[in-house]
Order: sequence, then C-alpha cells, then structure tokens
Amino acid sequence: MTVQLDLRHLPAPEPMERILDAVEALCPGDSIEALTPFWPAPLLPLLEMQGCAWRREPSPAGHARVVIFLREDAERFSVAA
Repeated sequence: MTVQLDLRHLPAPEPMERILDAVEALCPGDSIEALTPFWPAPLLPLLEMQGCAWRREPSPAGHARVVIFLREDAERFSVAA
C-alpha cells in the first residue's frame, strides 16, 4: 500500500511531523509518497534512524517528492540501503 501525502502548502515543521507520524504505521511492503514544499534534508537522518530508506522522485517545479519505505524493502524499491 502507498500512502500519498501532499504537504506542499503546510508551514514548517508540519510536513516533517506528518511524515514521521506516517512512518510509524509503515508495514513491510508499504511506502509513503510525500510531496513537500522543498527537499526535506533535515528529515532524512531521522528516517534512517527509524529503519527507513528513501528515494527522490521527479517533482513539480519548486517542490520535492520523496518515496519512503522500510530499509528491508530497499531492493523492492530499487534503492541500495
């Protein structure tokens, strides 16, 4: 299952908080596709500490799209963990 979050119009730190809340519910094989107002660099180490991996995707101009999944699913999502 993929959870889609459009967080582009939320003020900081709400996009990061909502992504972290969604990560808590991730099950093996699930992913989160998040659209954010900018590249969420401060979020990435937090994701890694929670056992997640991520992949950057093409996104609308001025925004960022990141796909987040459990590290154990990295091969499935074509990413080296």
